[in-house]
Amino acid sequence: MKFLLALKELILRLYNFIRPFKDDRLNLFLFISLVLVVIYVGKLYLLTFAQREFWVDLVEKQFAGVIKISSERGKILDRNGALLAASEKVVSFYVRPTEIKDRELFKRILLREKEVLEDYARKKGLSYEKVDNALKVLKAVSLKDIDTAYRKKYTVVKKDGKVIKVPFVWLKKRVSCSPKEAYRAVRVALSVYYFLSGEDRFKKRYPDLLGYVTEFKRVYPYATGSVVVGVTNRSGEGLSGLEYLLEKEKVITGDTIVLSGEKDTRGTVYLGSEARLFLRKQKGNNVVTTIDGNLQYIFEETVKKFGKKWHPNFINAVLMNPYTGDILAVASYPYYEYGEKKGRNFLSKLNPRFITAPYEPGSVIKPITLAAALNEGLITADTVFFCPANYQVGNKVFHNEFHGRDVELRAWEIIQYSDNVGIIKVAQLLGKEKLYKYFKAFGFGEKTGIELPGENAGKLRHWKRWRDVEFATLSFGHNIMVTTLQLAAAYSALVNGGVYVKPRLLLAVVDDKGRVVKRFPVLKERRVISERTSEVMRKVLTMVVEGGTGTGTRFENFYVGGKTGTALKYDPKIKAYNKRKITASFVGAFPMTNPRFVLAVTVDEPKVPKRELWASKIAVPLFRELAERVLLYERVAPDKRECRLEKDGCVVCSDVNGELLFTDGLARSEK
Repeated sequence: MKFLLALKELILRLYNFIRPFKDDRLNLFLFISLVLVVIYVGKLYLLTFAQREFWVDLVEKQFAGVIKISSERGKILDRNGALLAASEKVVSFYVRPTEIKDRELFKRILLREKEVLEDYARKKGLSYEKVDNALKVLKAVSLKDIDTAYRKKYTVVKKDGKVIKVPFVWLKKRVSCSPKEAYRAVRVALSVYYFLSGEDRFKKRYPDLLGYVTEFKRVYPYATGSVVVGVTNRSGEGLSGLEYLLEKEKVITGDTIVLSGEKDTRGTVYLGSEARLFLRKQKGNNVVTTIDGNLQYIFEETVKKFGKKWHPNFINAVLMNPYTGDILAVASYPYYEYGEKKGRNFLSKLNPRFITAPYEPGSVIKPITLAAALNEGLITADTVFFCPANYQVGNKVFHNEFHGRDVELRAWEIIQYSDNVGIIKVAQLLGKEKLYKYFKAFGFGEKTGIELPGENAGKLRHWKRWRDVEFATLSFGHNIMVTTLQLAAAYSALVNGGVYVKPRLLLAVVDDKGRVVKRFPVLKERRVISERTSEVMRKVLTMVVEGGTGTGTRFENFYVGGKTGTALKYDPKIKAYNKRKITASFVGAFPMTNPRFVLAVTVDEPKVPKRELWASKIAVPLFRELAERVLLYERVAPDKRECRLEKDGCVVCSDVNGELLFTDGLARSEK
């Protein structure tokens, strides 16, 4: 009540203050008019500035909508500049069926019927061939396309109780032809129709009975690398891989091209009388990747060959530069081949399993355990371990690799023969906390940060939760889950001098004029082991290939080092490890005197006879073929044998770099 009285008193004071006329009625009229003007101006201000966005959005949501037209995306290039993905300019044709009176004639023109075109050419004094040639781009339009366009429910749309005619429907999307050819075809087709039908185009509300819109279609000229590069949908939006990630980060996407129109109560957008086309010239930036297109092709074809032979759940192969972290090639079988029909397994074929499918790696972890002990100074490569045939930890008995014999092994021989008992003793000497620290330093249990969506961090439980049996099995790669890329990154640190380098897929972002917008530097994240330890581990891994479980990868002219891993898979049906199901791995580097490449391969559940369920029978042949083709492609100089041409014309070859080998082993395997 007090507020109302105060307001009344304020109004009376204002009224008494503003009294230009002697007549109170005129003064009252002026006062009320001024108040209304103030209210109007205030409301106008709110609508124009303060609340503008709110009301515009509300109106657009209720009555307006947009159809996005794919803009020109930036190119995705391999490290040598070859096109992995590019945007091809295409056109999409539309028709206005509500404006076409003689639809049968219009259909015959679109189908380029000879009788109709000859009739037009004769009456206009033109050659039939000239008219037909102008319409040749319409050969992409089929009878089914036309019938579908005619049958579209374009005639009536209910919107707020009103009836709206929608004079627009797509005829054929993304036809591969130039805008110049499309313009010529549309112009001639409309000329033929208006001439033969006798209709006056100037009396039409929409005289463009046939028209086109320029769009961009994603193409993959190299036809390789789908798991990394990815694909786009029909709207030109990234679905997977770099196409998805770089679009999300707004790196390769240009300005949006939008067709605006009216929207019905169900939210369907129709392009009618208010349709407008907004075009902007700016396109997306180009991206240079670390991938080598030729090596990528080699990897995909090779894993496909072995995949058809073994029928595994999947095969992964990752090739990495250990000093820069560059991913030179990566394959994950089964993979989507550009151009193939997109069936029900389409999305699963785009799954980058080398980062999304962690598994228990098995014995490929053993060199990591040994490197940790060497780096801590607890042992040397020649430290001798007594490895009994049977070794009990907690309630479980572990067996060595010598078929019931008690043996003594030097530390490097434990890796060469892949002895479980020996590596358990190394781990026990190291201790749980330190082993956990090194596993984390080598990148296990954490994402690598590779520039792809969906990466899995794997699984590494904290050391305080390890029981003694679990600690023992962890030393040889069980009770830990890793990805193929994590293994490649870990082995890179093992052989490159001891530094963990972040894996990368991108080198640079470049604009359309070739100017570098952004570079992606080499990231040496941390030192894991010393240079001396790394040097010793290169020798240890070389001995695995020269005389251990990885002899299948031995080359005559090159030193190769690596480690096999045969891991039994846990089967939830039997609630135990199934001896018929394995994951076979081999991770190695070459040439070992100065490793240029680290290669990790994983084969999950190959369908082979039981006697072949070993990494030496599965992963090793795949690794060897890939490594051989990489060495040939890169033309790497041999580091194991040196050949020279004598004066008499004879070629003399001799062994070199023999210091890379250990020669004082204590045991021989009888496997």
